[in-house]
Amino acid sequence: MNTPSKVIKRWTITAAYSGCSSRDFLFGAGEFSRQLIKKVRISGSLFVNGERVEMWQPLRCGDLLEVEFPKEERGSIEPMEGPLSVVYEDEDVLVINKPAGLFSVPAFDKNEPSVAAYLLYRYIQENYPCTVHIVTRLDKDTSGLMLAAKHAYSHRLLTQSMKKIDRRYKAVAEGRVQADQGIVNQPIARAEGSIIRRTTSPEGRPAETRYEVEKRTGAYTWLRLQLMTGRTHQIRVHLEHLGYPLAGDTLYGGNACPWIPGQALHCYQLNFRHPWSKKRMTFVSETPGEWDLFA
Repeated sequence: MNTPSKVIKRWTITAAYSGCSSRDFLFGAGEFSRQLIKKVRISGSLFVNGERVEMWQPLRCGDLLEVEFPKEERGSIEPMEGPLSVVYEDEDVLVINKPAGLFSVPAFDKNEPSVAAYLLYRYIQENYPCTVHIVTRLDKDTSGLMLAAKHAYSHRLLTQSMKKIDRRYKAVAEGRVQADQGIVNQPIARAEGSIIRRTTSPEGRPAETRYEVEKRTGAYTWLRLQLMTGRTHQIRVHLEHLGYPLAGDTLYGGNACPWIPGQALHCYQLNFRHPWSKKRMTFVSETPGEWDLFA
């Protein structure tokens, strides 16, 4: 797609908003945050029927309201050239198929390769005026579909409806899971003495994972999983709790598998409502080919 040098959104004013100010319309119907309204007022531009206006000026039924968003600050991530598997892209969202072994966003070292660094490099090359807005992250060694917003306004709308973003996973667990389906409802907290590892704990935040067995092959069970909450390492922690850690997940009790870079976990389906068109969108991704060795 052709990358725009500016981010502009347009609304035709209905009778319900006739007489209200542009600010009130954007805060209400537009679902702007106060911070975003402030940024548009200070550094962006507002037009009604092609003429530049101030936030306080009233609107009339039939007016065309246009917001030109300000250029966004890039942040501290170091841009880096690298390959990205883009499944879908428009002016508001990006869906990316991430390989295992690549960070979504650098955890500590801002110079580490990551989806965010690769996207930022691409934006700079294309003179796109926004920074990277990752909406659904994946662990470094988890593969599959990720959602990113193309600009701050899209990010605002998507994060407002995070509970409506449905992510489905496939996994290979060690052992033969006996129940064909089940629900793990165990709170998750940071493990004592670690900044990375999580554990189930009554003092943790509520976490719910639903699973069903896809097939059983030798010493492994292939699972489909749905996150009902979005805690860090949720699937990994819950499967360890059940006694069936993910294959390759040495952090949570699994055994290393030389043919995969980490745990056998893949986000194979992503379902969300588009922040601008409001259409429901669904994307799917096949599991990595090396998983065939778990047969």
